[in-house]
Formats: sequence, C-alpha cells, structure tokens
Amino acid sequence: MRDVLAGVRVIEVADWGFVPSAATVLGDWGADVIKVEHPRTGDPIRGLITAGLVPGASGRNFLVEHLGRNKRSVGIDLATADGRALLDRLLVRADVLVTSFLDDARERLRLMWDDVRAVNPRLVYARGHGQGRRGPDARRGGYDGVSFWARGGIADRLSTPGRPPLQQRPAFGDFIGGMAIAGGVAAALFQRERTGQGIEVDVSLLGTAMWVLSPDITATYMYGRMLPPAGEMPAAPNPLVGTYFCADGKGLVLMMLQAERFWPLFAAAIDRADFLERYPTAEARFRGAAAIREELVGFFATKPRAHWEGLLRASECIWGPFQTPEDLAHDPQVQANGFLLDAETPDGPVKLCANPVQFDGEPPAVRSSAPDAGAHTEEVLLEHGCSWEDLGRWKDAGVIS
Repeated sequence: MRDVLAGVRVIEVADWGFVPSAATVLGDWGADVIKVEHPRTGDPIRGLITAGLVPGASGRNFLVEHLGRNKRSVGIDLATADGRALLDRLLVRADVLVTSFLDDARERLRLMWDDVRAVNPRLVYARGHGQGRRGPDARRGGYDGVSFWARGGIADRLSTPGRPPLQQRPAFGDFIGGMAIAGGVAAALFQRERTGQGIEVDVSLLGTAMWVLSPDITATYMYGRMLPPAGEMPAAPNPLVGTYFCADGKGLVLMMLQAERFWPLFAAAIDRADFLERYPTAEARFRGAAAIREELVGFFATKPRAHWEGLLRASECIWGPFQTPEDLAHDPQVQANGFLLDAETPDGPVKLCANPVQFDGEPPAVRSSAPDAGAHTEEVLLEHGCSWEDLGRWKDAGVIS
C-alpha cells in the first residue's frame, strides 16, 4: 500500500476501541503510531477477553490484535511528574496526538489542547468522546453502546417495537467514529501544511450516530413523523428489492431500485420470459407486486444459491449474497481486493480486516502485529534522547515499564 502518511508521527493516549481505531487507520496509512499505556495495567481492553465476551475463547484478544497492528507500545505513568515530562518529549517530535481521556483526566494530566499546543504549536490534536464537547453531559463518559447505539437512536430504528431491543455488535460505533477521526486528522494535517499551525479535531459518538442515522432524522423533521423502524418496514412495492432464500437456506438480496430498467434484464437472467408477458407495464407490476414477490419466494427456493448466482452474475442485475462473517473469507471480491489482511503473531497467523480506504488500488499491509503493553518503551525513549541510566531510574520508580 502507498504509505501516504509516512514520516507522520502519531501519539495515542487513548483506551478501548473508539480513538485507538482511528490510530490504527493512521498506522495503516503509514504513520508511525506510538501508543502510550499505563506501565502496569495497560489499555483496559487487553483484559476484555477474560470478561467472557467470547465464551470459550483462548487467551488471544481479537480486539487487541485488530486495534494494535502497526503500532509501538510505550509504558508510561502519566500521573507522575517524570512520566508527564516524558510525554512532552514525545509530543515535541510528534505530528498528531489522539486521546479519549475525559475532561477531568485531561485537566489533571495537562492534556488539554492549550497544554499540548504550548509544547508543540504544529501538533494536530484529535479528541474522541461520548456526547459532544458542550452541554450538561459533555464531561460524562460514554461507550458506543450508550452514546452511539442507544442515545443516538440506532437501536430504536433497528429494533422491533414490542420486542427486546437489539444489542449492538462489538465496537460497532467505535469503528465508524474512528474512521471519522482519521479523516479529520488527515484534513487537519493538510490545513497545517498550508498554515504551519496545528488544529483541534473533535468527534463524538453521539454526533457519529446522528450522521449514520441522518436519513431517518432528516425525514422525521421534514415530514413530522418518523419512518418505520426496521422491524416494521413494509415490503417494498418493487419486488426486485428484498431478500429471497434459496433451496440450501442461503439468501440472495436483490436491490434493483430502477424497476423499469431492470425488469426485462431480470426476467431474462432467470429465464422467466413469462414475467414480461404477464406484467408488461409499470402499472401491472405495481398492482401485482405482492403476487410477484410471492412467486419469486417459491421460485428461488427451488435451487441452491450457487445456481442463481451463476445466472445473475452473467447479467447487469444488482444483487448480492446474504452472508455471515464466516462467509466473507471465501467471497471472491474480498479475496481480490485484499479486504482481509494476513498477519503473523507470536501465537500464530490471524486474519484482520483492512480499513476501507485504498490508495492507488493497493490494500494496506500489516507491517507489525499488535505488541504487548510497553513492548517498545526502551526503543522509543532512546529515540527521544533518553539514556540507559534514565531508563533504569524510571523503571525502578515505576514511571515506565
């Protein structure tokens, strides 16, 4: 992949998934990412597997492997005077600081924008948080399950009224918001090249949710009522939009929004010329939409999905397989485009998802797998002018790992 951020140094002072995922993307794009962790406890996400999130899983932490690639880890206790001074050493030579620390911690540790700008006025300062920088809950913490999924309206629109609300997938809002931070950092670096000055980038999980849900929100205030939630969405009047299951239980999703254009192409693709004879006009198809859909349900159920895929792939029809995460490794498009990355770890090979941005058509590469907490403390601090004597003294005092 093109290392478009080669030479850019990013300092990550962040825990869990939201802001660290942004630094992962920046690392994929070629930046040198240094993750600052507590020298004894590390990022709390390292202990998440032991909390039972994946029953029966081994000691390998899938989130750490995904989030920690292309980073170096330095163990520094920022609550100590020496530790905080070491962070300033890193910031002087850095281009970007990304942080998820709450206001109380940032004030206590002198990690506010004004604090770090005084150390390095060219620094891009990116902050990710729960509910936005202003308002009564600005200083309150918020995981994506609360600030993005619940408060942001996502859960409500995806759940069925009268039934228990859907639970979100791991880090669902975190990784969407992390891409927003990474894009904001890239824009800020461009602005800095023009002005020579750093700038603050601010992304919240609540704001991210509202952007994701913006069609629903805009429609609500435009029409004075909400669109139906996902569990009550009516069947599309166009039978060429929807999910159909095949003889082997696997699903196909049709998404041909321009029914007038695709109706003859679809009928030809599945060898059903009678559809054109029975429903030759848009009006006939509208009146017979329910009957067409019912007939297609039975028709697709007569053959396995591979049969229908062969016919549809030879056409211009817009469709796709209804897949599970397990299916994706075998998807020819995933394979051809490098959407899954192979990484070698001390515990064996793993597959990691690429971030979706490619430059010059090249997928990103895993230059290094996720390190243990503090694995690069000595390496990084020596690069920043510290001596072995300094390191020994700080280790004895518990300042570094």
